[in-house]
This record gives sequence, C-alpha cells and structure tokens, in this order.
Amino acid sequence: MMILMPLVISFLGLTAGDTSALTLDHRRQLFLDDYLIQSTTNIKREIVPARKYPGNPVLWASESWEPKLGVLYGSVIRDAGRYKMWYKAGTGVGYAESLNGVNWVKPKLDLVKIDGQKTNLLFLKRDDLSGPEALPTFYEPFGVHKDERDPDPRRRYKMGFLSILRNYKGPRQDPFHRGNRRGLGVAGSPDGIHWSLINAWATEAICDGDTHWTFDPSRQKYLLYGRTVKTLPEVEAAWSKFDWYRDYHFGRAVARLESPDFRRWDFADPASAPVVLAADVQDEPGTEIYSMMVFPYESVYIGLVQVFHARPGECYLDVQLAVSRDSVNFTRVGDRTAFLPVGPVGSWDRFNHSLANNPPIAVGDELRFYYGGRTYRHRPYKGEDSGPSAGGIGLATSTRDRFVSLQASFDGGRIVTKPLSLRGNILHVNAKSDFGEIVVEVLGQDETCLARSKPIRRDGLDIVLGWEEGNLADVNSPVVLRITLKNACLFSLWCTDRNDR
Repeated sequence: MMILMPLVISFLGLTAGDTSALTLDHRRQLFLDDYLIQSTTNIKREIVPARKYPGNPVLWASESWEPKLGVLYGSVIRDAGRYKMWYKAGTGVGYAESLNGVNWVKPKLDLVKIDGQKTNLLFLKRDDLSGPEALPTFYEPFGVHKDERDPDPRRRYKMGFLSILRNYKGPRQDPFHRGNRRGLGVAGSPDGIHWSLINAWATEAICDGDTHWTFDPSRQKYLLYGRTVKTLPEVEAAWSKFDWYRDYHFGRAVARLESPDFRRWDFADPASAPVVLAADVQDEPGTEIYSMMVFPYESVYIGLVQVFHARPGECYLDVQLAVSRDSVNFTRVGDRTAFLPVGPVGSWDRFNHSLANNPPIAVGDELRFYYGGRTYRHRPYKGEDSGPSAGGIGLATSTRDRFVSLQASFDGGRIVTKPLSLRGNILHVNAKSDFGEIVVEVLGQDETCLARSKPIRRDGLDIVLGWEEGNLADVNSPVVLRITLKNACLFSLWCTDRNDR
C-alpha cells in the first residue's frame, strides 16, 4: 500500500482553451499512475490483487501421455464460440478447448501418437522432418493469435516460438548465450491445429522464453515485449556487495519491438532492441524482470510484470503491475505489491507463475487472466523447500477497471486533479462508497467552486454523478476536480456527452 504524500496545489492560472489542460473524455482514466493527479491529502493507493478461481487449476496433467509439467507458455483465446488453449507440453505443444473457459477438454487428435494412442499434442519438436512441416529450431511456444489481417488463410493463426540453434559459431550468436543462435520463430496455420514454418528467425533481438505481444489498434502494429539482459549501473553498484549476487543474478530484462505483420520487425539483430523495463534499486536485491505482458486498456497500456525474486532461500516468480501512456515508458505501480501472488503452503501454484501470451478476456464486467503455476522453485535455488517438477494452468479474474484504488478512511481524504478539458457534460466514476461517500467539486479559476456533486453512496462500475449545486453543462473548460473521499475507494473517472451514452 502506498501513501500519496500531499503536494502544493497550483491552479496554473486556468484560462479557457488552456492548451496545457489534459483531456478527459470517454476513455476511462485509471489511477495506476499520477497522470491525472496534481495533489492528494490523506489518500492511499492500493493494488487490488486478481482473484484466483476457487476450482484451480483448470487444467492439469490427466492423461497417460502427458508430462507432469504443463505450463502456460502459450495462449488462451475466444474463437468461433469457444475458448481455445495452446500450452507447453513436454517438448511440444498441447491443445485444449472449453465452452465456458473453466471446464477443458483435451481432444484426441492423430497428429502425435504415443504408445499407439491419439493425444492432444499438436506436435513435438520437429527436427526430423523436412520442408515447411519441419520446425528444427523449435524449443518452446510463446503463444498463438488469430490474425484476421493476413490475406493468406494458411497464416490465419500465427504461433510465435523460441527458436534455438545450439553449437552455433556463425556471426549471429546471442551475446548472452554464447554458442547459441536465438530468436523469435513464427509458424502459421489455417485452423490453429496444423502448423508449418513461416520464418525460424523473424527477429533475433529477443533471446529467451516468456516473450509476449499484443496488437495495438492505435498504431495498427504488433508490439512485442521479449527477453533481453540489462543491469542498471546503480543496481550493480548497490547489489554487488552481496556475496551471493554473482551466482543468482543474470540480469533478465524486457525489450520492445514493433511489426506491421508479425513477420517483419523493426529490430532484427541480436540484443539490438531497446530495453523498456529492468530491475531498479527500489526492488529487493536479486530481483529480475523475467517478462512483461502488455495490453492496451482504455487510456493506458497495462503491463503484467513477471518478477523473478532471485535470492538465497527464495527463487520464485510472481506478477506485479506496470503502466505506460505510450507503450514505451513504463512505471511500476504503487508499492509493487503482487497483482497475482504465488500460492500459500499446500497450493498447486506455490512458486512459479507464467502468464498467457494474450490480453485478458473480457466476460461481462470481468477480466479473465490465465496463468501457469508450478510446485517447484526456479533455479538456482538449492534448498529443500521445493516440490516435484509439476505444474498446471489456472484462472484469475479482476473486475473492470479495478486494478488499483485511491482510497481514504472515515477521517477523509482529498484528490485534486490537474487542469482538465472536459469532452462532455456527464461525469462518470467507478467507485466503492456504499458505506461512505464521495463528493466531486468542479473548480474554476481562483479555486471558485462551479459545481458540487450529490454525495455518492454506492458501489458501482459506472456511476453517473448528479449535481446539488451547478452542473457541467454550464461549465467552461478547463477545470480542476476536487474529489473528497470518506471510507471510499475510487478506481476510474471519465466524461461523456449525452450522445455518447
């Protein structure tokens, strides 16, 4: 939980048409960062962890052909009226389907037979085939997406995978894995079942597992966030004093790439992509940024940060939050409390979390996050508190917009926004104040109160403000909002015109 310290309020000499004002429109403004905030008094920012489905894991090894370790290095999407899952199963890719996203069926296909039995495996490592069916450098899947933009129906589904060529001595060695050529491989499929190679080396700017991507409609491009290595100088200086540091810290970090078609990327050479997130001195010593899954959400890009806690006696991975306004510059959220923590003693997801490649799936007002959990600690842990190499796939949910709240108890707290240009005359909030209240005041030049809302005393995802003094129809932008909370939580804020509703 982070306490937002009071700041000095300056109204910046508000004038009509002020170009320094931020726009408040139909896009919901979340409070993962201080973008909208000028000052706070007695307000706390609290991360709202995702809720794990009580029936987890939703998928676990259940068939004779399956390895005990099924990991969600892969994807879950909704497609053609059902949920479809691709995941790492041994040295290949497993496939499952569901009508509700909870109860999964592993169809028995004849693509890979084990001991004469049909299985749900789409393929094992294909280094003994030739032609487009061969995937000789396939190591593990990153994920699958359905690409409606590609005119070739044979490439309707695309799989990104970690491509590794070992004992390599050519000019494209990965600098972090000497003797290896590493990168993003791409395979295509007309149906998500039958796969053939598109390019084994679409880019070599990423070097290891847990690579994620998303399609950004505003750019009409794919954004890829993949593994690289970087240790900030100040981190090296602060942490190298620990005698265990060299044995535990590899320096995993996240680099960013763009592509118009998932096949041609703006950076292709090894280690060439710019780093967008690495551990910093606010992290505990030994922390690494293992991966980050990013997705556009309303007015921001939300990053689900897979954090590796690499210290003697620990070595586990949980998931924290980051936020960006441009998909390049990311801020870690709040006090870095886990959004998806590892499970307690006795749980199936005790130590290692991995995320589905795709953005969360919206079901009504619920966001569904699929993730992998494991019973054993990550290397280089050498102690006894580690289980067998077993893992499965679970489901966690979050309510719309409710990643983070700004909150105050009965003693009251206050938020003052930066100058805002309102694009409409209806103000909405996502808030919980059913046992308290929220009051919003609209302030003009010289802090004059132009309108005051009726107290909000309810819990709702879309609460339209009513006014007991003035109203937005009579207010000229820009304005400042002064929001008073008593035993209440505020999650998001937005503005619409009557024609938008």
